[in-house]
Amino acid sequence: MSCSTAAAENPWLSHSARIDTIRQETPGVATYDLVLTNKALSFSFKPGQFNMLYLPGLGEIAISISGDPGQTGVIPHTIREAGLVTRALAELPLNSEIGIRGPFGSSWPVEEAVGKHVILVAGGIGLAPLRPAIYEILRRRREFGQVDVLVGARTPAGLLYPDEYDAWDAAGIQVQTTVDRGVAGWNGHV
Repeated sequence: MSCSTAAAENPWLSHSARIDTIRQETPGVATYDLVLTNKALSFSFKPGQFNMLYLPGLGEIAISISGDPGQTGVIPHTIREAGLVTRALAELPLNSEIGIRGPFGSSWPVEEAVGKHVILVAGGIGLAPLRPAIYEILRRRREFGQVDVLVGARTPAGLLYPDEYDAWDAAGIQVQTTVDRGVAGWNGHV
């Protein structure tokens, strides 16, 4: 007999998670898809929430969940190498296990935006915590008015998730990008 228990019932308890995939997003930034090693546990979150990721012997860091709240089984976190723990995480190979607690934090009040014009503004790694809200709006696109996503980065190479912009645009979310320093071939805003 088995039963499914929500890992989020007590976010203070640490669970083991395996690094299932690693996607290099920009120089120094990668998305880590984590999977709970205890298959009896389920995990759900709301846009705007974060987890505490733990590397034994090194420490714990708060990282926003950057995936689709409607997707189950995988818990994506987009992480920039910035300190001891994030640099050590970047060195881990696939299938490594780390600790995870959460989700924590108040979620964004997506319901309050129903029927309204929504503007989401992010720079650099700041798009990672907004991405779950974008996915939630995409899933319920007809419930919202005009939706604009304004994304900035230092250079075009620093724009997060550029492969998703066309799909967001096709679904009725207008995406505008800007960079601080244009490069040869860049035709966007500076």
